[in-house]
Amino acid sequence: MKNFILSLFIITTAFVLLAPLDASAATTKVSADDLFGRLVLQVENGNKLWYINPKTKERWYLHNDDDINNLIQEVGITPTVDEFSQLATHARYTTPKVLLTKYAGRIIISPEDKNKTFFLNKADGILYGIGDYNYFYNQIGKVIAARINDSLLRQLKMNTTESYDPTFYGIAYAKYDGENITSANKYSQSVLPLASLSKVMTAMVFLDSEFDWDEEVTITQDEIDYPCTLQLCGTTSEIDLRVGDRIKIKDLWVGMLAASSNQSAYILANHSGTSTESFVKNMNKKAKELGLKKTKFIEMSGLSADNVSTAEEFAKIAKTAFADLRIADATGSTNYTFNVIQSNGTTRSVTVNNRNYSLLAMGPRASKSGYLVEAQRNAVIEKNGEIIIAMHCYSLDQRNSIISNLINAGSLALAN
Repeated sequence: MKNFILSLFIITTAFVLLAPLDASAATTKVSADDLFGRLVLQVENGNKLWYINPKTKERWYLHNDDDINNLIQEVGITPTVDEFSQLATHARYTTPKVLLTKYAGRIIISPEDKNKTFFLNKADGILYGIGDYNYFYNQIGKVIAARINDSLLRQLKMNTTESYDPTFYGIAYAKYDGENITSANKYSQSVLPLASLSKVMTAMVFLDSEFDWDEEVTITQDEIDYPCTLQLCGTTSEIDLRVGDRIKIKDLWVGMLAASSNQSAYILANHSGTSTESFVKNMNKKAKELGLKKTKFIEMSGLSADNVSTAEEFAKIAKTAFADLRIADATGSTNYTFNVIQSNGTTRSVTVNNRNYSLLAMGPRASKSGYLVEAQRNAVIEKNGEIIIAMHCYSLDQRNSIISNLINAGSLALAN
């Protein structure tokens, strides 16, 4: 009984010591040097989880299973079987100081099973199983991570594998006349998530394929489920598509560019005569052909925050894309209605609603918007022969104000 009570005391005490500090306490007590080998939560930006490598002193953003796997592959280390057996897995045990010095804060791969990985917490010397992202974030990160603000996190350099910096706090904009950037702010070359602006490049690459606008394709479960592989089901912009529907390519086209349907983008790529993987490679190939160095796509819808570009580079993409009336006209479609043939042979009417009311009210020749939490609000338009783009805006009003000012001013001289 005595041993049980003692063990319970040790476990409870360890939990209390590891329990996260509140944001204000953490941000006043923790310095950048204290973070090496720690997990941290970015309290000013959605409690994003980061790992700080104690060897390179670089920060790693962890927001899905791919990030976890990449981290393990890049920085994971494997101790000897004897060393591994001495690493504490519970508060009642103690990791030897020599091993704590060697492995504290490191990502540990089991020498006996490469599929089992751990984080050795430097604060208590205990190994915590990593598992999948949801487990690691909710069961480990929320318990032992330090709470820090963005300014402290920015003092640590990003690792070189990241697509963009999630600590970015600002707005990027640019104005492009087809030859020169005529107006831009200091963030116009910052790499940022594109969100659904990605579909502009998707449209260009699809037009390079062989297709028939009136060809009918049959919708599969895989195509309906595609958005759920990247975002929470039911939270993305879609049109009313159902498994077994037969729908024409031209209707999917409008659905993608007017309603920003992510399913439509995936279906079009799926029926482009190549694999979706090759389709994305062609998106990146076209970016290189345009001379772009910071633009990168990993999928065709924009639901991944790893689809990135800069305001200046994407302005050049938009200029090329909007020169094609098939793209420009589709972005301006409003209340477009078409019929699908359902799996039971009956027809159903589907309406494509273009919700870019405030952008369309500016009278653009073409336009596209996008939103992700990581991207905030993006929009690009063509007006009077010029491309105007605003990225990472924090509200529709802010986005529209910047675009309106750039339309009405020959050059917008803003300091930020």
